[in-house]
Amino acid sequence: MRKLHSILTGSIVCILPMIILTAGKPPVKTKAGTKVHFTIDELTKHQWTIVEYKETINDTARNLTLTMMPCEKDKVLKYDANKTYLITDKCSSKQGDETGTWAYDETDNTISQKFSGGTRISKKIVSLDEGMLHIEYEGEKKKKISIIYLSEVGKKDESKKDEYVDNGDPVSIITQMIKDNIDGQDKYLRRNLSDFYNGVEKKSVSKQVVVVPLMNNANRPADYDPKGAEKILIEMGKKAGIDFIVTGVLISCKTTNGPDNKPVGNINYSVKVLNVKKGKETFHDEFIYPGESHSERSTRKLTNTLRIIGAASAATSYTPYPYYYGHSYYYGNNSRSLSGLYYSTYAARQAANSASYAYGAYSFYSNGVSQEERNSYFASSLSMLQSIEMTQPDLKAFLEKKIL
Repeated sequence: MRKLHSILTGSIVCILPMIILTAGKPPVKTKAGTKVHFTIDELTKHQWTIVEYKETINDTARNLTLTMMPCEKDKVLKYDANKTYLITDKCSSKQGDETGTWAYDETDNTISQKFSGGTRISKKIVSLDEGMLHIEYEGEKKKKISIIYLSEVGKKDESKKDEYVDNGDPVSIITQMIKDNIDGQDKYLRRNLSDFYNGVEKKSVSKQVVVVPLMNNANRPADYDPKGAEKILIEMGKKAGIDFIVTGVLISCKTTNGPDNKPVGNINYSVKVLNVKKGKETFHDEFIYPGESHSERSTRKLTNTLRIIGAASAATSYTPYPYYYGHSYYYGNNSRSLSGLYYSTYAARQAANSASYAYGAYSFYSNGVSQEERNSYFASSLSMLQSIEMTQPDLKAFLEKKIL
């Protein structure tokens, strides 16, 4: 695990969005007369992959993206102009690809999709552009299903990350935690990435903050220039009237087995605050679980020094975070949930346990994944989410102290 000084000095993410040209496209009218600005051609000229899957049952919404296997997130959905579709299943070569037919109803803005087994469902298009597709439909047992897809264009457009949360991706989870803490402060206005990248300035009596998604250090380009990236971000912030830019680096994340052979998540990430008016970084900290943050280490060293010089009354004892294994921590303790990002452990486990048996026409799950494989992956992913959540109190304290 890298040390703070070796990873954070000048480290900042620079993600320049792809400019998406959508002007001049005629709107489509629904029965209610609502204008939805897209053309159906956008659907057929791209390939789509899932980035967020949600179910709503009895008015309870759950983000179940965490239960998806990586190969299910890599599945490709392609609607062809000849009214056929193809879903490429990357989880199993034996199962084969799913094919069928589709039709578009302009009056109610829906896609009627007929599966190869004969089942037909109707999917409401909530939004569509060349980067993102959002659909909703009714699944088995009256579940309301909401799925967000990205196209090959949307994957390159970082501003799209403001519109969904992939709770199977540590970067997405941590970025959302930062946003949630900023959104809870009345004196601060969090601006979206689209306005930031496009230089849109909005007047406000509040300090304006933008959260740029963390860089994944594992995928960091060899020619990456941290100082140059930081300078570009600050210049963009000036054009958009931003006061602070919050970003950082995912240094490492991995899962190991604990003493009882259950998975334990290990996370290490840094967060940096750029002061646009000053034109430089003003604060940063490192967050580790299991372990202690940079600020905790400083506090502990200070209290130990005070203890040595006799100021025992000012000293406090330090107890490292305990380990939490597998699913056990969440039973009876959902109060630490990530501001609605997560769902109850019971619901998540039920989703994972039933995934392989879900009715195919209404499910994004692949039958090519065994139950044992899915449960193992889910337990590992859940342990990682738990480890990230254990850093939330320190992250909140850092943001409140440094910019909020």
